[in-house]
Amino acid sequence: MIGVTGASGHLGSVLVEMLPDAEPIGRIMPDRKMDALIHAAAPSFRDTDAVLDFRSFNAEVKTYVDKYQPETVIVTGSWWQHAVGECRNLMYTLLKDEQKRIFDHAVHVLPYSIYGEQARQGRGFVPQLILAARGDIILAGLSEQPRDFIHVTDVALAHIRALDAKPGTYTAGTQFVISPMDLAELFGIRGRTLDDHPHAEPQYLADPVPGWEPSMNVVDYLRFRL
Repeated sequence: MIGVTGASGHLGSVLVEMLPDAEPIGRIMPDRKMDALIHAAAPSFRDTDAVLDFRSFNAEVKTYVDKYQPETVIVTGSWWQHAVGECRNLMYTLLKDEQKRIFDHAVHVLPYSIYGEQARQGRGFVPQLILAARGDIILAGLSEQPRDFIHVTDVALAHIRALDAKPGTYTAGTQFVISPMDLAELFGIRGRTLDDHPHAEPQYLADPVPGWEPSMNVVDYLRFRL
């Protein structure tokens, strides 16, 4: 049995679908041993109070890990931990750094800019770009910040492959970097420049998850969808 925290979230819900032996976990840890644990839960980086409150859940997960000692523990980090820019000092990034210290013997997977089929609470540039290309919405603006867009299914597969990895820090990205503005222009969409904060530029300071590679490029994905 593989426990998945954040099972109702963007990444967690895909993991639960892809893992036949997954056990979804909400905000209460189960009182029984599991073979492995994927700690994919995370607060919104836009909600400082939620970020601060999330520390208590991290403590509960740590108590569970110490008590039951699952064979493998995977913790989902953030590419902001290795990025350049204002993101380095955000509470969200500091929380992820803290998670790395708390779960010091875990496998840490740092995904880049995750996208999927649905926009998430006003977030998710790629699905919004699809709607704009179809004429359903008008984009509020286009960021010039570089991003490594990676599909949520590829990120989930990286976590599944990480079940066999040694403890350490690994990335889940495509290493194809493009700004939302440049991506939109590839499909004939233009707009005003968005004053986008916090500023963040991706770096690749850790190896990819061993035995894993992304199967999808965001440009090919958009060409298929459009």
